[in-house]
Amino acid sequence: MSNVLTLHKMLTLRIELVGSEPVIWRRVELEDSVALDEVGLAVQIAMGWEHAHMQAFTNLGPYTELGSGSVIKWYDEQMRAESGDGESLEDTTLGQALRVANDELYFEYDFGDGWIHRISVESRREQKPEDSKYKVLDGQLRAPLEDSGGLGGWSNKLEIYRSTARSDEDEETVEWMKWRGGPWKTFDPDTFDIDFANARLKLLADGFIGANAAGQWADRFHEGIRQYLSLVFAHCQIGLEPTGEEIPEWFVELLQPFTVLVELCTDQGVTLTKADWMPPTMIAELMTRCDLNGIDYERGKVKREVDLPTISNMREVVTKLRLIRKYKGKLIATKLGASLIQDPLTMVRYILKELRSVVTKDVEVDATFSEWLLCAGGYNLDGYRKATTGAKKFVHVSEVLENFGYWDPNLRTPISTDSYIPRTELWHVIERLMDFKYSNSDNRQAIYDRRQEISRFILEA
Repeated sequence: MSNVLTLHKMLTLRIELVGSEPVIWRRVELEDSVALDEVGLAVQIAMGWEHAHMQAFTNLGPYTELGSGSVIKWYDEQMRAESGDGESLEDTTLGQALRVANDELYFEYDFGDGWIHRISVESRREQKPEDSKYKVLDGQLRAPLEDSGGLGGWSNKLEIYRSTARSDEDEETVEWMKWRGGPWKTFDPDTFDIDFANARLKLLADGFIGANAAGQWADRFHEGIRQYLSLVFAHCQIGLEPTGEEIPEWFVELLQPFTVLVELCTDQGVTLTKADWMPPTMIAELMTRCDLNGIDYERGKVKREVDLPTISNMREVVTKLRLIRKYKGKLIATKLGASLIQDPLTMVRYILKELRSVVTKDVEVDATFSEWLLCAGGYNLDGYRKATTGAKKFVHVSEVLENFGYWDPNLRTPISTDSYIPRTELWHVIERLMDFKYSNSDNRQAIYDRRQEISRFILEA
């Protein structure tokens, strides 16, 4: 009978935070074949925990297990190695654990605060091909904040939060709650965001990685960072599989200067000045054809590369893209550059490929991806743009970067809102072109909309 196909079950489970009043609960569907370590992550995401502490399962409740000889505990391998006790989370499935626990498991998260969850089976059914690996069906109330001191501490903090008469110390507690609730949305203890929970569960089912640029970027990090990124991806509504969308026409037009610069270097190339600058006549033609006059402050009528940092940066970027090269005092289009200028759309596809490429851990690359992620999610990255109507509240890129362990050598502190945060040269030039082409002092919303659209496209398409 070894060749008989085993059909997995979908379990409908009710999860309750033991001792909470009113009860904080979720109703979820999970495959019975999922290992308990992953079930623990799914429970945390469904409840709203951040995977910042240890977790364990047991077949008995926190009070009945004391002194019982029939208690079974499941720990991760690290905890088992340290304590020499318990069964393996990684080697036990949800179905196996429920069978020995008579369909009622207990899950403990954070052994200090002691958040105990009762998990009971409500129903079973055959698994269908279209079923999600995990899904939240219903629920009530936000989970307590991490590190809030267990149920007693959470109850006290909620009482302070809802009070209309607060002391200075109470105000500090409320500020802590708002800060600890995260920068991504307004803290609300009475609301459970089921769509956000399911978005994160979808990312968990995909292993927090995918085939688009966002998924490939996440794949560079260890699992703990990917779990953190899933929180930001879900808030920003970024998926990890390619969407197949077409390149926006305005973006193709925006990158016209790259094509024109290469085109000007074809045939015999362009002779550089003695100071190694592009000749003013070439720069004037580039800026006129691409409508870039005024992009940088110009000290005189003559177009000098030394006075035009955007044009100078563009030259450096186009060289690094291997589209032009310097040879015997000239700028000459490479074979690759000469072939790509035949089709502007092909040129843009090539630039996008280079823009999205993820090779090694690098603060410029990670800062650029973080900026795209926040822009795509509609978050406001620049203080001077706070007046835009469509942007969510101001969020600094360091909110993401600080989780990667970057150090600011100038301030001699972890990277923060006070740090200078560089982006890739290519993205810097594209941003400068966007600012010039689409920003208007009377309509900040225009540039915000463009940044959001192209950031989402770069990450997902």
